[in-house]
Amino acid sequence: MSIPDHLLEASKAIDVEDYAKAIAILEPLCEQHDADALGMLGVFYQLGLGVPVDGPKALELLSAAVEGGSGIAAHNLGTIYVTGLPGVAPDLKKSRLYYRTAKQLGAQIAPDSFYE
Repeated sequence: MSIPDHLLEASKAIDVEDYAKAIAILEPLCEQHDADALGMLGVFYQLGLGVPVDGPKALELLSAAVEGGSGIAAHNLGTIYVTGLPGVAPDLKKSRLYYRTAKQLGAQIAPDSFYE
């Protein structure tokens, strides 16, 4: 999967762990409701990259990305609901829902049986 051109600079910053630069690039794109940027920034809050781990903020950003059609964000939400995060309890029903949504949006990364 290739990275959209408007996110290449953010991706390059991430590659060298310059998360502050990546966040500065992503935040204005998120304000424009760019699904790819929302998904990337959501992962920052999911994993604590340059920001504290923040489950509710990760859910907010990733959910907005899913609304914009991001299957990768749906997959990440599925993972959050399997493991939980601070402020987000595990919920296997929601996890399965988001994994199925990921598959429907073309972000299938596991065998079909995983999504059933």
